[in-house]
Amino acid sequence: MPVEEQPPPLVLAMVLADTVVQDLPTGKNSIQGIYRALDATEFPFTHPSIVVYVALTEGYGETELRLRLIDADESRPPLFELEATVEFDDPLAELAVVFTEVKVVFPEPGEYRLQLYGAGELLRERRLEIRPESNIDES
Repeated sequence: MPVEEQPPPLVLAMVLADTVVQDLPTGKNSIQGIYRALDATEFPFTHPSIVVYVALTEGYGETELRLRLIDADESRPPLFELEATVEFDDPLAELAVVFTEVKVVFPEPGEYRLQLYGAGELLRERRLEIRPESNIDES
């Protein structure tokens, strides 16, 4: 099915984590260290890795995916863009995709967004807040 006619898949989950580990005998994924914000002591801030677990369904055939990390105002180019191709043999199937980018550099504190595209459409957006350590609430 050509991309322009292909309906986009449905996103069941989009989770930011420290790690996603797959148990080889069962194929089950374990998501470890889920977060929505990161604290930085200085800027630019380099985070060791961004791992995004995505669960999809209602896809048709070969589907191109793209994940990008942008600042909220889109005042600069994306911090990264990753691509993957998945194959839906059955639209009722659920597929898991894990995106990983290492040494991600955040130039300043603020709001960033992870955007997931599939079949040429924006499927889901997740907010990621980068906070200077001095704003950490110690209560």
